Amino acid sequence: MRRLSYTFTLLFLLSVIASGCAETEQPYVGYIIIERAVVDASAGSTATITAETDLSLPILAEIDEEGAAWCTLSVKGKEITVTTTQANTETAYRTATVNAKCGYRMATFTVLQKYEGQEYLEYDWTRWTATGSDVQAGDGGGYPSLFTESQTTFWHSQYSTPTPCPHWLLIDMKEELTCHLFRIARRFYAGNGNYYPSVKVMEVHASVDNENFTRVGGFTFALPWIAPDGTTVNGNSPKVPPYEDIILSEPVTARYVKLVITETNNTSGTAQVAYFKAYEKI
Repeated sequence: MRRLSYTFTLLFLLSVIASGCAETEQPYVGYIIIERAVVDASAGSTATITAETDLSLPILAEIDEEGAAWCTLSVKGKEITVTTTQANTETAYRTATVNAKCGYRMATFTVLQKYEGQEYLEYDWTRWTATGSDVQAGDGGGYPSLFTESQTTFWHSQYSTPTPCPHWLLIDMKEELTCHLFRIARRFYAGNGNYYPSVKVMEVHASVDNENFTRVGGFTFALPWIAPDGTTVNGNSPKVPPYEDIILSEPVTARYVKLVITETNNTSGTAQVAYFKAYEKI
Protein backbone atom coordinates (compact mmCIF):
# COMPACT_ATOMS: atom_id res chain seq x y z
CA MET A 1 0.00 0.00 0.00
CA ARG A 2 2.84 2.40 0.81
CA ARG A 3 4.36 1.83 -2.66
CA LEU A 4 0.95 2.47 -4.32
CA SER A 5 0.39 5.64 -2.26
CA TYR A 6 3.87 6.88 -3.16
CA THR A 7 3.21 6.27 -6.87
CA PHE A 8 -0.06 8.23 -6.81
CA THR A 9 1.63 11.11 -4.96
CA LEU A 10 4.49 11.23 -7.47
CA LEU A 11 2.12 11.23 -10.45
CA PHE A 12 0.07 14.03 -8.89
CA LEU A 13 3.16 16.18 -8.32
CA LEU A 14 4.36 15.59 -11.88
CA SER A 15 0.99 16.63 -13.29
CA VAL A 16 1.03 19.84 -11.23
CA ILE A 17 4.54 20.67 -12.41
CA ALA A 18 3.63 19.96 -16.03
CA SER A 19 0.52 22.13 -15.75
CA GLY A 20 2.51 24.96 -14.25
CA CYS A 21 5.12 24.78 -17.01
CA ALA A 22 2.44 24.84 -19.71
CA GLU A 23 1.08 28.07 -18.28
CA THR A 24 4.44 29.79 -17.96
CA GLU A 25 6.29 28.57 -21.08
CA GLN A 26 3.87 30.20 -23.54
CA PRO A 27 2.89 33.61 -22.19
CA TYR A 28 0.73 35.86 -24.33
CA VAL A 29 2.98 38.13 -26.37
CA GLY A 30 0.38 40.10 -28.32
CA TYR A 31 -0.07 40.32 -32.07
CA ILE A 32 1.23 42.45 -34.92
CA ILE A 33 -0.03 42.49 -38.50
CA ILE A 34 1.60 44.58 -41.21
CA GLU A 35 0.29 44.67 -44.79
CA ARG A 36 2.35 45.04 -47.95
CA ALA A 37 3.80 48.45 -48.80
CA VAL A 38 3.69 49.60 -52.43
CA VAL A 39 5.88 52.42 -53.75
CA ASP A 40 6.07 54.03 -57.18
CA ALA A 41 8.87 53.44 -59.68
CA SER A 42 10.56 56.82 -59.21
CA ALA A 43 13.30 57.58 -56.66
CA GLY A 44 12.05 59.42 -53.60
CA SER A 45 8.62 57.76 -53.64
CA THR A 46 7.14 57.01 -50.21
CA ALA A 47 4.48 54.79 -48.73
CA THR A 48 3.31 54.76 -45.12
CA ILE A 49 1.57 51.74 -43.63
CA THR A 50 0.16 51.31 -40.14
CA ALA A 51 0.85 48.19 -38.10
CA GLU A 52 -2.17 46.56 -36.53
CA THR A 53 -1.12 45.54 -33.00
CA ASP A 54 -2.31 45.42 -29.41
CA LEU A 55 1.18 46.18 -28.10
CA SER A 56 2.33 49.59 -26.94
CA LEU A 57 6.03 48.80 -27.21
CA PRO A 58 8.18 50.41 -29.94
CA ILE A 59 8.28 48.74 -33.34
CA LEU A 60 11.69 47.91 -34.76
CA ALA A 61 11.99 47.18 -38.48
CA GLU A 62 14.85 46.39 -40.83
CA ILE A 63 15.24 45.24 -44.42
CA ASP A 64 16.19 41.57 -44.69
CA GLU A 65 17.74 41.56 -48.16
CA GLU A 66 21.24 42.54 -49.26
CA GLY A 67 19.93 43.48 -52.69
CA ALA A 68 17.32 45.91 -51.38
CA ALA A 69 19.49 49.01 -51.24
CA TRP A 70 16.79 50.82 -53.23
CA CYS A 71 14.68 51.65 -50.15
CA THR A 72 14.96 52.84 -46.56
CA LEU A 73 12.67 52.61 -43.54
CA SER A 74 11.58 54.89 -40.74
CA VAL A 75 9.22 54.10 -37.87
CA LYS A 76 7.06 56.47 -35.84
CA GLY A 77 4.74 54.79 -33.39
CA LYS A 78 2.74 52.25 -35.36
CA GLU A 79 3.50 53.92 -38.70
CA ILE A 80 6.23 52.55 -40.95
CA THR A 81 7.34 54.72 -43.86
CA VAL A 82 9.21 53.30 -46.85
CA THR A 83 11.19 55.63 -49.11
CA THR A 84 12.81 54.65 -52.41
CA THR A 85 16.39 55.74 -52.93
CA GLN A 86 16.61 54.43 -56.50
CA ALA A 87 14.23 54.43 -59.45
CA ASN A 88 13.05 51.10 -60.82
CA THR A 89 14.01 51.31 -64.48
CA GLU A 90 13.31 47.64 -65.22
CA THR A 91 10.19 46.22 -66.88
CA ALA A 92 9.24 44.16 -63.80
CA TYR A 93 8.45 45.11 -60.21
CA ARG A 94 10.91 44.31 -57.43
CA THR A 95 10.40 43.43 -53.78
CA ALA A 96 12.19 43.57 -50.46
CA THR A 97 11.35 41.67 -47.28
CA VAL A 98 11.19 43.58 -44.00
CA ASN A 99 11.39 42.06 -40.53
CA ALA A 100 9.51 43.87 -37.80
CA LYS A 101 9.58 43.27 -34.05
CA CYS A 102 7.37 44.57 -31.27
CA GLY A 103 8.27 43.14 -27.88
CA TYR A 104 8.54 39.39 -28.37
CA ARG A 105 6.25 39.38 -31.41
CA MET A 106 7.83 39.13 -34.87
CA ALA A 107 6.26 39.88 -38.25
CA THR A 108 7.42 40.20 -41.83
CA PHE A 109 6.02 42.22 -44.70
CA THR A 110 6.92 42.97 -48.29
CA VAL A 111 7.84 46.25 -49.94
CA LEU A 112 6.97 46.28 -53.64
CA GLN A 113 8.35 48.89 -56.00
CA LYS A 114 6.35 49.14 -59.21
CA TYR A 115 7.88 49.47 -62.64
CA GLU A 116 7.06 52.57 -64.70
CA GLY A 117 3.39 52.58 -65.67
CA GLN A 118 2.44 49.48 -63.67
CA GLU A 119 -1.18 49.47 -62.49
CA TYR A 120 -1.89 45.80 -61.82
CA LEU A 121 -0.27 42.89 -60.03
CA GLU A 122 -0.82 39.28 -61.09
CA TYR A 123 -2.21 36.86 -58.51
CA ASP A 124 -0.32 33.65 -57.82
CA TRP A 125 -1.97 30.83 -59.78
CA THR A 126 0.08 27.89 -58.55
CA ARG A 127 -2.84 26.30 -56.64
CA TRP A 128 -5.59 27.05 -59.16
CA THR A 129 -7.51 24.32 -60.93
CA ALA A 130 -9.99 24.18 -63.81
CA THR A 131 -12.73 22.00 -65.21
CA GLY A 132 -14.95 22.57 -68.21
CA SER A 133 -17.74 21.56 -70.51
CA ASP A 134 -15.40 19.56 -72.75
CA VAL A 135 -11.73 19.07 -73.59
CA GLN A 136 -9.84 17.30 -76.36
CA ALA A 137 -7.67 14.69 -74.67
CA GLY A 138 -4.10 14.59 -75.92
CA ASP A 139 -4.17 17.96 -77.67
CA GLY A 140 -2.50 20.98 -76.13
CA GLY A 141 -2.20 19.88 -72.52
CA GLY A 142 -5.75 20.22 -71.24
CA TYR A 143 -6.92 22.16 -68.19
CA PRO A 144 -3.52 22.39 -66.38
CA SER A 145 -2.19 24.39 -69.35
CA LEU A 146 -4.37 27.32 -68.29
CA PHE A 147 -1.90 28.01 -65.47
CA THR A 148 1.43 28.03 -67.31
CA GLU A 149 3.20 30.89 -69.07
CA SER A 150 3.73 28.90 -72.25
CA GLN A 151 1.22 29.66 -74.98
CA THR A 152 2.33 26.64 -76.99
CA THR A 153 0.34 24.53 -74.51
CA PHE A 154 -3.39 25.16 -74.22
CA TRP A 155 -6.88 23.89 -73.53
CA HIS A 156 -8.59 22.72 -76.72
CA SER A 157 -12.32 22.12 -77.01
CA GLN A 158 -13.34 18.61 -77.97
CA TYR A 159 -13.45 17.78 -81.67
CA SER A 160 -13.11 13.99 -81.73
CA THR A 161 -16.81 14.06 -80.93
CA PRO A 162 -18.28 17.29 -82.37
CA THR A 163 -19.12 19.61 -79.48
CA PRO A 164 -20.87 22.87 -80.43
CA CYS A 165 -20.77 26.16 -78.55
CA PRO A 166 -21.12 27.19 -75.86
CA HIS A 167 -17.93 25.84 -74.35
CA TRP A 168 -17.10 26.84 -70.79
CA LEU A 169 -14.12 26.74 -68.46
CA LEU A 170 -14.54 26.97 -64.68
CA ILE A 171 -11.54 28.36 -62.79
CA ASP A 172 -11.23 27.72 -59.05
CA MET A 173 -8.79 30.25 -57.54
CA LYS A 174 -9.04 28.46 -54.14
CA GLU A 175 -9.75 31.67 -52.22
CA GLU A 176 -11.75 34.86 -52.63
CA LEU A 177 -9.73 37.48 -54.48
CA THR A 178 -10.51 41.06 -55.42
CA CYS A 179 -9.99 41.19 -59.17
CA HIS A 180 -9.64 44.23 -61.42
CA LEU A 181 -8.41 42.59 -64.61
CA PHE A 182 -8.49 39.18 -66.32
CA ARG A 183 -6.08 38.17 -69.09
CA ILE A 184 -7.04 35.47 -71.61
CA ALA A 185 -4.15 34.25 -73.77
CA ARG A 186 -4.36 32.74 -77.25
CA ARG A 187 -2.64 29.62 -78.52
CA PHE A 188 0.74 30.20 -80.16
CA TYR A 189 2.47 28.04 -82.76
CA ALA A 190 6.22 28.57 -82.72
CA GLY A 191 6.71 26.98 -86.15
CA ASN A 192 5.33 30.02 -87.98
CA GLY A 193 4.74 32.52 -85.18
CA ASN A 194 0.96 32.39 -85.52
CA TYR A 195 -1.54 33.18 -82.80
CA TYR A 196 -4.93 31.45 -83.04
CA PRO A 197 -7.97 33.78 -82.88
CA SER A 198 -10.41 30.88 -82.52
CA VAL A 199 -12.53 32.56 -79.83
CA LYS A 200 -14.90 35.12 -81.31
CA VAL A 201 -17.08 35.89 -78.28
CA MET A 202 -16.24 35.13 -74.65
CA GLU A 203 -18.25 36.02 -71.56
CA VAL A 204 -16.64 36.17 -68.09
CA HIS A 205 -18.77 35.31 -65.05
CA ALA A 206 -17.70 35.45 -61.40
CA SER A 207 -18.92 33.81 -58.19
CA VAL A 208 -17.92 33.32 -54.57
CA ASP A 209 -19.89 30.08 -54.04
CA ASN A 210 -19.85 28.30 -57.44
CA GLU A 211 -23.63 28.63 -57.59
CA ASN A 212 -24.54 32.27 -58.13
CA PHE A 213 -22.62 33.76 -61.05
CA THR A 214 -22.64 37.34 -62.31
CA ARG A 215 -21.39 38.38 -65.71
CA VAL A 216 -18.57 40.88 -65.14
CA GLY A 217 -17.03 41.27 -68.59
CA GLY A 218 -15.97 39.65 -71.82
CA PHE A 219 -14.62 40.37 -75.28
CA THR A 220 -15.41 40.02 -78.98
CA PHE A 221 -12.70 39.38 -81.58
CA ALA A 222 -14.36 38.92 -84.96
CA LEU A 223 -12.69 38.05 -88.23
CA PRO A 224 -11.82 39.61 -90.57
CA TRP A 225 -9.86 41.94 -88.28
CA ILE A 226 -7.76 44.97 -89.23
CA ALA A 227 -4.32 44.97 -87.58
CA PRO A 228 -2.79 48.26 -86.42
CA ASP A 229 -0.59 48.34 -89.52
CA GLY A 230 -3.65 48.11 -91.77
CA THR A 231 -3.30 44.42 -92.64
CA THR A 232 -6.55 42.48 -92.94
CA VAL A 233 -6.34 39.29 -90.85
CA ASN A 234 -8.64 36.41 -91.76
CA GLY A 235 -7.22 33.60 -89.63
CA ASN A 236 -4.16 32.48 -87.67
CA SER A 237 -1.47 35.13 -87.90
CA PRO A 238 1.54 36.63 -86.08
CA LYS A 239 -0.38 39.92 -86.17
CA VAL A 240 -3.17 38.61 -83.93
CA PRO A 241 -2.80 39.97 -80.36
CA PRO A 242 -1.34 37.30 -78.05
CA TYR A 243 -4.00 37.91 -75.38
CA GLU A 244 -7.11 39.86 -74.44
CA ASP A 245 -7.21 42.04 -71.32
CA ILE A 246 -10.61 42.38 -69.71
CA ILE A 247 -10.45 45.45 -67.47
CA LEU A 248 -13.41 45.51 -65.09
CA SER A 249 -15.35 48.75 -64.64
CA GLU A 250 -15.72 47.82 -60.96
CA PRO A 251 -13.57 45.37 -58.96
CA VAL A 252 -15.16 42.02 -58.26
CA THR A 253 -14.57 39.65 -55.37
CA ALA A 254 -14.62 36.05 -56.57
CA ARG A 255 -13.25 32.61 -55.99
CA TYR A 256 -14.71 31.06 -59.14
CA VAL A 257 -14.48 32.48 -62.66
CA LYS A 258 -16.38 30.93 -65.57
CA LEU A 259 -15.25 31.63 -69.13
CA VAL A 260 -18.10 31.01 -71.57
CA ILE A 261 -17.27 30.83 -75.30
CA THR A 262 -20.48 31.50 -77.19
CA GLU A 263 -19.06 31.95 -80.73
CA THR A 264 -15.91 30.95 -82.59
CA ASN A 265 -14.21 32.27 -85.71
CA ASN A 266 -14.48 28.92 -87.49
CA THR A 267 -17.27 26.71 -88.78
CA SER A 268 -16.22 23.74 -86.62
CA GLY A 269 -17.00 25.57 -83.37
CA THR A 270 -13.61 24.63 -81.86
CA ALA A 271 -11.60 26.93 -79.63
CA GLN A 272 -8.33 27.14 -77.71
CA VAL A 273 -7.26 29.10 -74.62
CA ALA A 274 -3.58 29.19 -73.62
CA TYR A 275 -3.84 30.63 -70.11
CA PHE A 276 -5.99 32.56 -67.65
CA LYS A 277 -4.66 35.23 -65.30
CA ALA A 278 -6.28 37.46 -62.68
CA TYR A 279 -4.90 40.74 -61.36
CA GLU A 280 -5.35 43.12 -58.47
CA LYS A 281 -4.87 46.86 -58.76
CA ILE A 282 -1.91 48.38 -56.92
